[in-house]
Amino acid sequence: MERKRSNAFITTRKGFCYLTIKIGRRNFHVMRIRNYTIEAQDKRDMRRLYPDILFDWKKIGQQLAEKREVCRTYRSRRQAPRNTRQASEPFVTVLYDPMKRTVYTSNAGNTIALLDAILRFDT
Repeated sequence: MERKRSNAFITTRKGFCYLTIKIGRRNFHVMRIRNYTIEAQDKRDMRRLYPDILFDWKKIGQQLAEKREVCRTYRSRRQAPRNTRQASEPFVTVLYDPMKRTVYTSNAGNTIALLDAILRFDT
């Protein structure tokens, strides 16, 4: 029985399009596609690198057109505007040595957190 040739197709993952081939039951990303187009040289390289894979470029072009909007909406949904992102407070570790009367900190740049930690020593 002659072995069936594998096909190449387009998949999307986390807002990016990939040229994918199926071998057995597993999918392998061969190339990440940028700007939703595949250059002629890339097509020649794929044919040369994978001679046993069937590349139907017309079908792949149609799949890219369909996936374009899916990828764009995913990426636009995932990115929050920069001004609404909340900066997390840096974690400050403070150690106090009563014998030497010295304060050791992991982040001295946050003076308010350092002052709060020192004031807590007296209580």
